[in-house]
Amino acid sequence: MTALANESAHSAAASTTTPSATCVLVDVRDSGVTGVRWAADCAQSLGIALVVHAGTGNDPAHTEVAALLAQRPDLTVHVDHADTYPPVQEGALVVLSRARALAAPPLAGRDLRDVVVMGGCPRALVGRFGVVTAVVERVGGEGVLQRATTLCHARGATRLRVLARPSCPRSGGWLDDAADLVHASCRDVIVELVRDARSVAEETRLFPSDLLVVSGRERGPGEGLQPDARAALHQASCPVLFSCS
Repeated sequence: MTALANESAHSAAASTTTPSATCVLVDVRDSGVTGVRWAADCAQSLGIALVVHAGTGNDPAHTEVAALLAQRPDLTVHVDHADTYPPVQEGALVVLSRARALAAPPLAGRDLRDVVVMGGCPRALVGRFGVVTAVVERVGGEGVLQRATTLCHARGATRLRVLARPSCPRSGGWLDDAADLVHASCRDVIVELVRDARSVAEETRLFPSDLLVVSGRERGPGEGLQPDARAALHQASCPVLFSCS
């Protein structure tokens, strides 16, 4: 994708009610109970399975995780006790800790899975702000808008802030069209367009969000994460979803 044209805006809005992920994947040893709770809430809201990697050790967190999952009898849960880190699972929404995401190779182009990096203040982690913020770049902007709208519903958010970055093409009013279409298909979500060139750190400080959605795609082969995505990984005060689309 090189631009979010008007017809792409229709496509983005039309697919917002269909989750792209087939399951949510989380590792207790990496993300802890907080990450499992976030992943379970997300999986249940999206109507997809939760895959929990717990390892073989007798971790005290396992008891708390078991109690947490017992409160969700309608959620399909698969528990894996393998010692190794979860293998690639096509279609999974992967939940990682920020420490692991920073220690691992660049997220961009890894295995074409959406990744949520956990971190931020406690209020954001439990969805108290009711806001999802989408950072729309030229590359990957369509996928970001789709994921952000879907996660608005999954996280119970009532406001979607769409940050149009300077790299975005603005011809034809495509962003306004996309916002109108998203609002038309999700009338319980207020869509707010933001054209101020604030940094990610300043935006999340001034307008706290429960989730920040950025593109995990590279601008070109071997270039790694785009600048806003790199900034979000290091500075965001809430969980960050890296869209692979």
